[in-house]
Amino acid sequence: MTISPHKENTRIPDKTFPINIFFVGDVYLHWHDHIEWIYIQEGKAKVQMDADFVTLEQGELAFVNSKQVHGATSLASQSKLVCIVFNEALVRGSGMDITEYHYFQPYLIQRQKWPSTIRANEPEMQEIASAFARLIAEFEEKRPGYELIVKAELLRIFGLYFRYAQQSSAIRLARHPLHAYEFSDLLQFLREHYYETITIAQAAQMVSLSPNYFCRVFKLVTGKTLIEYIHLLRVQEAERLLLETDLPVTEIATAVGFTNMTYFGRIFKKIRNATPSKIRGK
Repeated sequence: MTISPHKENTRIPDKTFPINIFFVGDVYLHWHDHIEWIYIQEGKAKVQMDADFVTLEQGELAFVNSKQVHGATSLASQSKLVCIVFNEALVRGSGMDITEYHYFQPYLIQRQKWPSTIRANEPEMQEIASAFARLIAEFEEKRPGYELIVKAELLRIFGLYFRYAQQSSAIRLARHPLHAYEFSDLLQFLREHYYETITIAQAAQMVSLSPNYFCRVFKLVTGKTLIEYIHLLRVQEAERLLLETDLPVTEIATAVGFTNMTYFGRIFKKIRNATPSKIRGK
């Protein structure tokens, strides 16, 4: 089965308290606008975050930032993963204290400076695992005041993570290939500039790779060629505009980067297995 990374509209029932918890065996390759923590409750799994692949075992944790392509494949028959997905608005400050400037802005905007995993043998991990257990229990039971306790546990986990990051980020950076972090920046750029024309040579230059090697690595990371990935982003936005606005199809096609309506229709149908007019008619 071919797995393509696409933007997921993660199910979060209460938009006023944007968090949900999923218990899974595998995580298909995707990305979304939320932060996600993948905790290996049992067994082990291979986790992908953009161009970075890492094997995590029981009691270990991966931190996935917003808009990162990520997925996880179970490596043991009894593996159990806990995925906590939440919007950054739940933990970010209003700018009235130092936490926003010292912690969340550097993490959200310059995520390459922070380690993406914590191993089970790290001192902070035992406390984080306990916080995870309390958070899950409160979220499932939903007793009065659970929102405050869930938020407190999220902040506690972040605090322990930032403490760990400050002590180890320089070491972690030295152990990872540079292009893994540069690919995160490229993928972010593509998601924000999908409507623009970018060549393989330009994209390869952004990550300091030769065009040929870039093509191989990009396909490994995303499961698609550069043009296929850009088409996927464009069609996703076109579908949103078709469903949420009354703009003519021709204007939507132009807005997402297509200059030829016939080509737009062919690519849209190939990806969505339906024409733009059929999507709008649903």
